[in-house]
Amino acid sequence: MAILETAVSAVCVEDLLDQAMNIPAYQRPYSWTPAMALQLVDDLKEAQASKPETAYVLGAVILHQRNGMFDVVDGQQRLLTLRMILLLLKPDGTLSIDEKNETPVVQVWRELARALARLDSEKKSSLLQFINTRCQVVRIVTDDLDEAFRVFDSQNYRGKPLAPHDLLKAHHLREMQGESVAIKVAVVEAWESVKDDRLARLFSTFLYRIACWSRGESAPGFSVHNIGMFKGISRKAHGGLSPSARYHLAAQAAVPLLSTWGADAGLDARNTERCRFQLDTPLTAGRHFFEMVAFLLKELAELEAQAQTISGKFGPSQNRYRYVNDLFIAALLYYTNKFGDEDLNEASDRLFAWAYALRVELLRVQFASVDKRARGDNGSAAFPLLRNAMSGRVVRQLSTSHKPSGGEHEKELMAFINSKKFPTP
Repeated sequence: MAILETAVSAVCVEDLLDQAMNIPAYQRPYSWTPAMALQLVDDLKEAQASKPETAYVLGAVILHQRNGMFDVVDGQQRLLTLRMILLLLKPDGTLSIDEKNETPVVQVWRELARALARLDSEKKSSLLQFINTRCQVVRIVTDDLDEAFRVFDSQNYRGKPLAPHDLLKAHHLREMQGESVAIKVAVVEAWESVKDDRLARLFSTFLYRIACWSRGESAPGFSVHNIGMFKGISRKAHGGLSPSARYHLAAQAAVPLLSTWGADAGLDARNTERCRFQLDTPLTAGRHFFEMVAFLLKELAELEAQAQTISGKFGPSQNRYRYVNDLFIAALLYYTNKFGDEDLNEASDRLFAWAYALRVELLRVQFASVDKRARGDNGSAAFPLLRNAMSGRVVRQLSTSHKPSGGEHEKELMAFINSKKFPTP
């Protein structure tokens, strides 16, 4: 259902906060820092001082109207911070919190209390009145959750952009309408427990690059314009599903049988999950996406630790090996996703030699050099080979020879690569 014109309006903060609003289970926890909250206070005080009679707009809030309540789809961080500020400006304002628990709410409340305590009662009353009556929010209301998320996506494309993985989170939560509240809560809690840089690294450094390089394409940088490759197959697809999409949905529907089948076939839990989350196959939108991310984060952590034992002192701790180390780990993730532990020791050594030889051959390695090597411009490359292979032995086709740049350049690394003993292809 489209948003009606009458459902978009500018309302003062007091009228907005008087409404019955709810933070739905799928929302992320409060995450503002004290610095962000104090900046909001400074902005409000500056607006009051410069134009006290002019409305000060605090952005937009997207609400989903449901059962007489308004679920906050976008704007919860600002609304919660505003509530804390208004409480502290009132003569008898209190908030029931456990200050022993160092949550973001406690930290922000404490710093706001210190900052606003410096104001005398007259200034507190004046600022309270200004926020309640002169500050406005653009309120967008819809009774269609899909529509609410579409507006959310649109707002963040046009304004300060969210990270691509944040938009993917919103998309796949939208696809979970048939799931229970408990499952949605568990999914959001698991996602929010992961540091943002780990999620960004998983998608931008590995999943996006693997998807591009395996097709022989360049991977210049993961952005919001590339998230379509991870939106998956929607069961709500308009115009019906193609035979290919139906096949992959049916395959995922059979996942409950996979664990039993895997045990009978001698697969351990890790390889059973690899079967389920193949990087070369389309994913199913919704819960499957979050389960895949959880598995791949764990898989990546284990492979990074394994890679460190192979690369030794030539690992990412030295900045000049950062690009080739990421190339090596990406190739190792792709290999194990397809072939598990098949000939893994040899495969790891070959992939290491193939990736790190670039550091021997060039005085300076930039991402453009890695990108070119990965997609296969200089002959055979690991990713296109692995994409079309039926056996892990295909890595024996990778060249482990290298042409040193000359002199003493990377002499130790060159000796380390030469120490690897590879069977004849």
